[in-house]
Amino acid sequence: MDTFKGDTPILFLFATGLLALTGYGTSEPVVNDTVDPSLSILSPNGGEAWYIGDTNDITWTASDTNLIPNSVYLWYSLNGGTDYLPLAEGTANSGNYPWELPTTQSYNARVRIKVSDSFGNFSQKASTASFTITYVPPQTPAGVNVNTANGIDAVISWQPVTQTIYSTPITPDGYIVMYNETPYENEQYYYFLTETDQLSYTHLRVARFRDQMFYRVVAYKDYDGRMAGILARAKSHPETRLSMIEIKQALVSASNGGDK
Repeated sequence: MDTFKGDTPILFLFATGLLALTGYGTSEPVVNDTVDPSLSILSPNGGEAWYIGDTNDITWTASDTNLIPNSVYLWYSLNGGTDYLPLAEGTANSGNYPWELPTTQSYNARVRIKVSDSFGNFSQKASTASFTITYVPPQTPAGVNVNTANGIDAVISWQPVTQTIYSTPITPDGYIVMYNETPYENEQYYYFLTETDQLSYTHLRVARFRDQMFYRVVAYKDYDGRMAGILARAKSHPETRLSMIEIKQALVSASNGGDK
């Protein structure tokens, strides 16, 4: 009996030590982010007319719960996205980047933006469609007048253009005369009639065969020679009835980007 009692404290101490070795704790929750950041390009996203010498804002929205600071990268392309040039690396997600436009014309420009989070997820988007980077264009000719006094011809005349849309001096390379039989406001429905470096044009015999006709006159400056080829083809094939929208589209298709 005495021996048995003497062993009890030893067994008790052993059990107590065993209980001390079985303690445990709880770790912080583990986060595993597999979602790409949300990204949208606001401007330029297609169709904008931007001008050499200006500083325009590239704007976007980007969001993510784990977005890396200064994780926005920007590029631009002058040939529809075939090649991109770096514009900004590791800039803040401010949603706005002031861009001093390049001194190279393009009728097929785009921008691309990339943003990343701390888990390696990223989103990258480019402009949905092309925009233009061109020299500042001439103003619209004022004082357009149509004289049909002889009952046969329509003599269209206008005042000379001497300034750009920014009111800086310019000498246009010529004027494009467009026509339609209805007074549509949309330039899509006005068709190429002629190109001239004069301040008037006589539409022969139109008053004899048409009850009414409406005209528009556009001044242009052909900085890179593309317009000359397009207008020459329009003159040689008048049956195509080329609209001003189609002339602009032809400028885009004639552009390989990077031309000055």
